[in-house]
Amino acid sequence: MDDFAEGQPVSAGGGTPYGGRQSVPGWGEAPNGERLGIYAASRLTARLPGLIFREQRSGDTGLNAHLEVVEEYPRMGKVVGLQVRSDSGSEIERTARGYVCRGEMAHVAYWLQHSLPVIVMVYEQGQDHLLWEAVSPETIEISGQHWELLVPYDQVYGEEPSGGSQSGAVERIAELSCYSPYLARLALDRPWMQIIEMGRGILLEMDEWLNQPSERGSLRLSVLGENGERESVYEWPFQTNPDMPHVFRLPSLFPWANIEVDSAFYREKMGGESLPDSLAPWTVEAGEIARFRLRLSLNDLGRSFLTTEQFLRRGEFPLMELSGSLGAEYEKGLKFQLYKRQ
Repeated sequence: MDDFAEGQPVSAGGGTPYGGRQSVPGWGEAPNGERLGIYAASRLTARLPGLIFREQRSGDTGLNAHLEVVEEYPRMGKVVGLQVRSDSGSEIERTARGYVCRGEMAHVAYWLQHSLPVIVMVYEQGQDHLLWEAVSPETIEISGQHWELLVPYDQVYGEEPSGGSQSGAVERIAELSCYSPYLARLALDRPWMQIIEMGRGILLEMDEWLNQPSERGSLRLSVLGENGERESVYEWPFQTNPDMPHVFRLPSLFPWANIEVDSAFYREKMGGESLPDSLAPWTVEAGEIARFRLRLSLNDLGRSFLTTEQFLRRGEFPLMELSGSLGAEYEKGLKFQLYKRQ
């Protein structure tokens, strides 16, 4: 697990996580200053109890990352969208009360209509710390076709310089209103569902220590290219019951996916043995470490969510196809005849 930094992608091809190719429209690399802020947010979150940081491949109006508020299992943790900016950015102004962030209306419209609560962070590179503010109608000021958000100096994210814990920030972030934690879970995973919908493969690999109970686990998700090679690798940390085998946690981590063993890989590793009929590991080393290699595909929930999400975001809905006759008298009407000619 040491080869994968928490929440950070490891590119297999250089450049973008897809080795230089933009497979999902709008996904791209953040500017250098914002990239430093994302790394800082990941690093500082690791020191805070109650939050898990996950970087998100985002579009121009999207989110850099997500924070999951950890609650005692099996309750679903709240998820918060995160946009990280740098104090060196062109759309940032330092004022007496804090940093004023500006942008086009498309950004704030996206955030305010998002199913997740959203916060904006500003990374002060000289001080190496982050400030934050929630996005809401109360904090956003609109002027013409642009918006402004004040990120105050007194809302610090992470540990204080003296070493004290900033638990107040965690509590306030956890209290942000959210439409539904279950919908938030699906919204968080939407990019993974889109990758599968586009015909790409997603590989799930997990190593589990069988004799060391732990409340935290981690697995790796790999996006596969057309040739079957890894194009990007992401670590996926999760919270669980210390006495629960990790394999039983997978359905709640990926409720939108069918999870199956990588049959070709298992067949190669297990030789003449018959393939397991469940999510069994392909090997158990020294009776201590179970190694899994699984594949994800969309289930009914995942496919339904993508269809629903298109409607909620863009008003796109399945077109109804009528078969058969609507009746001779109805079809004689002028309106029907004009529609038929279109």
